[in-house]
Amino acid sequence: MMKTEHTRPPIESLACVESDCDLYGQPGQGNLTVRKVYGKDNLRYLRCTCCGQEFSERKGTALWNTKVSEAKAVSVAEHLSEGCSQESTARLVKVDISVVQRLNGVIGKHGHLFHAERVKDVEVEALQADERHGFSDTKQQPAWEAEVMDPQSKLVLAHVQGRRDETLIRRLYEDAVKRVSNRHDLVLFTDGEQSYASLFPEYFGVAYRPSRNGAAGRRPNIRYRIPRTLAHVQIIKRREGARVVEVDVRYTHGSRTRAAQALDTLGYTQPNTSAIERRNGTARRMNVYQVRKSLAFSRRPDAKEALGWWGVTVYNWCRKHRSLRLPLAQPTGKKSTNRLHQPWRPVSPITFSLSGNSCSHLSIQQVPGDNLT
Repeated sequence: MMKTEHTRPPIESLACVESDCDLYGQPGQGNLTVRKVYGKDNLRYLRCTCCGQEFSERKGTALWNTKVSEAKAVSVAEHLSEGCSQESTARLVKVDISVVQRLNGVIGKHGHLFHAERVKDVEVEALQADERHGFSDTKQQPAWEAEVMDPQSKLVLAHVQGRRDETLIRRLYEDAVKRVSNRHDLVLFTDGEQSYASLFPEYFGVAYRPSRNGAAGRRPNIRYRIPRTLAHVQIIKRREGARVVEVDVRYTHGSRTRAAQALDTLGYTQPNTSAIERRNGTARRMNVYQVRKSLAFSRRPDAKEALGWWGVTVYNWCRKHRSLRLPLAQPTGKKSTNRLHQPWRPVSPITFSLSGNSCSHLSIQQVPGDNLT
């Protein structure tokens, strides 16, 4: 395998990872100095002038405490995000299967923490939610994946795994409301799962407690009001075999006027869940455990969940999306092969201080608290 050179992140983008430090998790404070350079990858050993602690620049990244070379570790992450199984990844990268299994867990946790740190206070016009069937160990142990995404930016906001029941939707809603800044001013499009409708007022509505009738007696329970700026629409499809023969649209909460405003902003003519369903197809190609009728499946739920989170992170920050391309002012190239659009771009381009977004750049991004051993 050819050795790949990786550009090191600038020291200004790094922060002290010692939780007792006053500058913990605060990059660009000028408190880090290079103590020495070590290893085949020329890693920097840093010293914090604030607390006096010394640590590797890999601490807090997906490559922390990794014994294999950086090039091989990144190659494992890339293969896993492109739909390769752990066994095939081990053969292609020429590492032991135990290395792939460990890195799968490490990059999954890193991706989860990276997502939680970056996806905050997102303002959206609408959301779409859906679930994907899956299992771990045996088909009798279901491991569904549920997600919420912004159909306009294609950003996956929330991701959970578990049995397909009310608890799964509750966890999904809990994660989603943490990521948005306007939970009382949006439209949610989902399928016909009953839990979406029953739990919607609790997580997106405005809570209030009715006044008590009389001086004695128990105070009334908290209730939830749906403001005019909020709506929930369910798209229920009836199938005969694999063919959709009827689509029923139900406005379960809020007004049709608010839903129509969201559809106009998104450029849709009818309520739908097309963005999240397209995301389901991409996720099944990126995650070997989600491929239909596959012989590759996870024997451990935590391994499946880790790979799912790494897939979400790569989808949001590394994978380029055709639907997000921007038009050019003037076509370029020959007449028969005119380029009408700029190159495709990822959902959430982050300033990595490096050239481009890739699994390599994502793996070396520091996340305070990500100190796996």
